[in-house]
Formats: sequence, structure tokens, C-alpha cells
Amino acid sequence: MRKYILITLAVMLTLALIACSVSNPGNAPIPENNDAEVEEITISDSPVALDNSIPEEEAFITEEDILVEEEEDLFNYTVAVEDIIEFGGYEWRVLDLKGGQALILSEIVIEKRAYHSDAKRITWSGCTLRQYLNEDFYNSFTEEEQAQIAETQITTLFNPWYGIPGGDTEDRIFLLSLQELIKYFGDSGKLGDGYQGESFLDDEYSDARIAYDKNGNASMWWLRSVGQYAWDATEVFATGVIDPSGIIIITDEDGGVRPALWLKL
Repeated sequence: MRKYILITLAVMLTLALIACSVSNPGNAPIPENNDAEVEEITISDSPVALDNSIPEEEAFITEEDILVEEEEDLFNYTVAVEDIIEFGGYEWRVLDLKGGQALILSEIVIEKRAYHSDAKRITWSGCTLRQYLNEDFYNSFTEEEQAQIAETQITTLFNPWYGIPGGDTEDRIFLLSLQELIKYFGDSGKLGDGYQGESFLDDEYSDARIAYDKNGNASMWWLRSVGQYAWDATEVFATGVIDPSGIIIITDEDGGVRPALWLKL
């Protein structure tokens, strides 16, 4: 019995030595300084909140916006917004740059014409002024100049004050809409606020909207947006004040024309 106990103790001692050898391979010395500082790690039971928010400046950027920005960045523009350039014998103001093209507007009222030949229900798509601009006026340019004028889908949004719809057209030459006028000449917010009981829109940008004819006289000029009723067209008065209702009769031949077009650069 005593012999059995001695054998058992020998086996246990051997196993203990083996265990020590594994936990301290190579018999590396164990540091004797047990007073070393140990960084305390605090583990929280609360879940970590991840910040998945989108930066405010990127919150409303669409895929279309990104594609347009990339396209613009790749094009080496030779003109800048607000430049005055000459094209087809006229001076034009650069309003916008996009996709290798420039949106340009005649710097002056180049001529006087009625919006439509008859006093009837009409929109931009069917008016005689649109027909004239895209036929006779367009044909007055040389073939080389015509090749530089892009045919573009033009969207005429509803009148913000009266809710009259516009529509889409395919145009080479067109007039500005109410929304485009505000976008490129200054936005005080009054148009987007809707009808507030005032007949006209007069704000701090009125002076910038004043246009002159070839004789140097301030002139009213047509916009393509529909007015208060389907037989009205909106316009800018000679004072630069906007008329969203369209009180001037569409057959008035003293209406000023400031053509706009997208020019291939």
C-alpha cells in the first residue's frame, strides 16, 4: 500500500513539472516586480452608438448631381458665369455652365414681338413666338453657328403663384421661365412663398432684371411661363419688376424678346 502511494505521488509531481514547462516555455524568467502599473480597462454594458449620419452638405446630393459635377470637372471651360460673349452677331450673358455647354441669354432686348398671334388659351409649346425663335430666328445663324446650338428638353414648371402648369418641349432657342429668372438673377424667396396678395414681385433684384433695347431704352421682356390664366404669359416690366400674373396681352407687339440657348463649347 505504501509503495502504491509513493508511485502516485511521483506521477503527480511529474505532471506538475510538465505543466510548469508549458506555461513558461523556454523557462523564461518570470518578472518579480508585481508592483508595475496596469492600465485599467473599463467594459461598459451599454451598446456603442455608431454615427451613421450623413454630413449636412451631402444630405441632398443625388446621383444625377454627382454625375453632372464629374462631367463639369472634366471640361476645361473657356468662359465663366456672368461673362459677356459674342455669338451670331449678338452679345450674350453666360448664365450657367453644364456638360460642356453654356446657357446664354441675349444681353439686350433684340426685338419686339407678340407672345402669340391670337388672344386665346395658349402655353409656350403652342405660341407663335416659340415657333419664330426655333425657325426664322434659328435660321438666321450660319450653319456653323447652328451646329453649336444644342437642342434641349425644356421643362416649364407650374406658376408658383397661380398653379398653372407649363409642360416640356424640345427647343434650340427659348425664353427663360419664372423659376430660371429667379435662379439666375437673384432669389428673395418671394416667388416660392406663393401668392401673398400682391400683383407683382418687386425685390432687391429688380434692378438686375432691367433690360434695354437696341436704342438704349428700358424695355419689358417676355418669359415663357403661363400667367394667372391660360391665355396669359408672364413678363418682366421695364422697371425689372416681375409680373407673375401676366397682365400684358399676349398679342402686344411691343413685348421684348431676350432669347436664351444652350451653346456647345
